[in-house]
Amino acid sequence: MSALRKINATLDLNRKSWIIEHIEAIQGDIDSLTIAVRIVIDGKGMNLTGYTPTFAVVLPGTTKYVIDDLHFDNSRLSEGYFEYTFVKEAFSVPGVYDTARFILQKENKTELSGMPRFTYRVEKDPLQGKVVAETYISDFERLEGLIADVETEISNLHDEVTSESVRLDNEIAGLDAKIDTETSKLQTNANDLQQQFDNFNPSQFAQQGDFDNHIYNSDIHVTIGNKISWEAKETPANAQAKADKALIDAKTYTNSMLDEYGMWINLPLASGFSTGDNNTPQYRLIKKHTSEGVKTFAEFRGAIAGTFLSTANSTVANMPAGTRPAATEYFTVASNNGNGGRIAFTTTGTVVQVSSSANANPSYVGLSGVKYEVGN
Repeated sequence: MSALRKINATLDLNRKSWIIEHIEAIQGDIDSLTIAVRIVIDGKGMNLTGYTPTFAVVLPGTTKYVIDDLHFDNSRLSEGYFEYTFVKEAFSVPGVYDTARFILQKENKTELSGMPRFTYRVEKDPLQGKVVAETYISDFERLEGLIADVETEISNLHDEVTSESVRLDNEIAGLDAKIDTETSKLQTNANDLQQQFDNFNPSQFAQQGDFDNHIYNSDIHVTIGNKISWEAKETPANAQAKADKALIDAKTYTNSMLDEYGMWINLPLASGFSTGDNNTPQYRLIKKHTSEGVKTFAEFRGAIAGTFLSTANSTVANMPAGTRPAATEYFTVASNNGNGGRIAFTTTGTVVQVSSSANANPSYVGLSGVKYEVGN
């Protein structure tokens, strides 16, 4: 392990560029390098309060990757400053790491745009031998901790059930002893009564009601209600159900942290169309991890201005390959005159304003809220 080093890096969001020292590490370094990041806009540190930074990189020459939001010092986010200490998996393969980047995201999934990638180099360490590249996700550490907590809770519940069982056994034994004592007393009373019967007239014997009151005295006998209360404690089956739910919740949370949001890209407009209402029409690609696997979606914003005919379809833009739907998608969108409009995204890439007598020839239409799954 090398001595701890700190590399200073500044990201100017106006220029979308890094000012960063050359970063080099040795294969297999552990907790040896910290990068101190300052994000500025208009020459001042940007207030990052509410954002959570995450480090992401693909290991060169492999399909393995590192996603880590655990090894950060976020105490100065309000100043636009945070520090990240590289995990050993980030140095596990020698080569040039040119996909490294920081992702800053709020709880509502709002992501800070304009975060470019940066590059670092890892030199091979002959003493390490062959190192197997492995994917690292910091949420796995949280999941392991969560599972350990659940196992501890199950163990504690088992100990509690065992302790309660011992207590109940002792209580029942005490009640049995109390019953034996009371029975002995009853026998003594019976003997005394027999003696009284022998010595006194029948009218002096205890009445039947006195015996009934003793037999139905719930204070000295175990009732059905007592037994039901003892049996209504936590069971191993209920504890396992809680553990299973906690594991499912942890997996769902981990999948959501793997979603990747691409940069916003200006929409390739067709001739005769331009930005509407000073709101540049743009799109970005989003990769979401679902129970059915990774899916890619195209999301849009901004507005398109131009001449929209109510008597003919108008091609307003062309989407590149890799961003188009598997089947033509139609959307109802807002317009400046309040009558709305219809936009179609075709499998060939054309973005069409669909003609309609109800469109009333708006001067621009909006794209906010348009989103579809990419198919080709």
